[in-house]
Amino acid sequence: MRKLLCYLAITGSAIGVFLVVRALGTVPADAMASAPRPAAVAPPANQLIHLLLALVVVIVLARLLGLAFRRIAQPPVVGEIVAGILLGPSFLSRFAPEASAFLLPTSIVPLLRTLADIGVIVYMFLVGIDFDLAHLRKRTHTAIAVSHASIVAPFAMGTVLALWLYPHWAPASVGFGTFASFIGVSMSVSVDGSLIPRRSDG
Repeated sequence: MRKLLCYLAITGSAIGVFLVVRALGTVPADAMASAPRPAAVAPPANQLIHLLLALVVVIVLARLLGLAFRRIAQPPVVGEIVAGILLGPSFLSRFAPEASAFLLPTSIVPLLRTLADIGVIVYMFLVGIDFDLAHLRKRTHTAIAVSHASIVAPFAMGTVLALWLYPHWAPASVGFGTFASFIGVSMSVSVDGSLIPRRSDG
């Protein structure tokens, strides 16, 4: 009963935070209309070469930042997420729109998205093969507590962050509840593969 009450408290706290934040939501200022747009660059003659160039830049930067964060005792996935932010519209498109438009033109974005989806499918397949159910059965309650806490805490912080982001970045057609739930879910879906129990090689 104590474990059930703890589980309900964790889940209920996330729902409660979301409802409180949604009640505090404001009307968007639709500031996205004035945000700088990347300069238009003609698509390259050879899309395959340009796609490979973009992949090399993404992989190398993610790898370097992953190693850098590991050296400061942080999960490498945090550095990989930072690499994605640096190459995205929040940083590169804002401060170097010409470079962003050349490196990631709209003509190759669908191809990158498809490759990313395939990568996620392959990654989840490998995780499923290497998953150690015997190890999980020994620590069922710990796994449940850690997994729920790692989802609830980022979700709550993301919905609170939406209070500041919504007036500046949300389009006028998007309601605050939808925007807050999107930010909360986006903050809580990252999973560190190093925490997943795996079968020992021996």
